[in-house]
Formats: sequence, C-alpha cells, structure tokens
Amino acid sequence: MQPNHLISVNEFCVHHHIEITFVHLLEQRGLVETISVERSVYVQPEQLPRLEKLVRLHQELAIHPDDLDVVTDLLDRMETLQDQLTQLQNRLVFYEQVND
Repeated sequence: MQPNHLISVNEFCVHHHIEITFVHLLEQRGLVETISVERSVYVQPEQLPRLEKLVRLHQELAIHPDDLDVVTDLLDRMETLQDQLTQLQNRLVFYEQVND
C-alpha cells in the first residue's frame, strides 16, 4: 500500500493535539493498527473513526489510556445489544401485524 492512501500518525496527532505516544499505546493495547513505511507510521483510513473515537473518550471524558480498552469493549457490547433489541422489536412489530 502506498503512503498517499494512509494517514500519517504525526499529522493526526498534531491535528488532534495529542502525543504520538498515545497512538503507540493504543496500538500496543490492540485498539488500533498502524503501519510503518520508510520510518514513518501511518494508520489506514478505515481505522480513523475508531482512532478519533478513542481520542474523544480520552480528551472529553478524561478516560485514562489504560482504561480505554475496557470502555470500548463495553461500548461495543452496548451497540451489539442495541442492534439485537432493534431486531427483536422489528420482529415483534411484524408478528403483531400478522396477527391483526
């Protein structure tokens, strides 16, 4: 993959006013993936929403970087449960319409 399709971690950190070590910590914890190309570190565009979400959780809610994996796991579980609830509600509406 060519670097022009990737997002520079340095530029991302400057734009979001965070330290590069923050992104490295997220990578070590398995929360984001980075790619090294010619001594520069990049993230793929599809990683950007997750990385921005982690930055917001850290900056706006003052969640310590060591706790972000727990928080994101809980948020992912809540999203899964919300999706399941929506599916069940849709099924219920369908069966209620069939029985009317």
